Amino acid sequence: MTSNSNSARWLAPAAVLAAALLTAIIVLGGGGSGSGGTTASDAPAPVTTVSKKATTASTYTVRSGDTLSSISIETGIPLATIQELNPDIDTQALQPGQKLQLKP
Repeated sequence: MTSNSNSARWLAPAAVLAAALLTAIIVLGGGGSGSGGTTASDAPAPVTTVSKKATTASTYTVRSGDTLSSISIETGIPLATIQELNPDIDTQALQPGQKLQLKP
């Protein structure tokens, strides 16, 4: 046997072992740049609460882009209340200029 074939016999398994070790380090360590620490995507997003004062108006005029959820947030009237007071509205097809009842 030549010295080239002897070195190939131990270099190939050593390369496989090194590749497996590097893969394990990357996977277990979180991988990529900045690994080992908490990244911005790992941190929980801050919670922002918006407190709106309930409106005193008894009706609301729908504007372009409004949804029942956005109207509820803007007016402070619960979504279920708006739906109960306006059973005839199509929630998927609000039209600008449409009037919604906000209070009984």
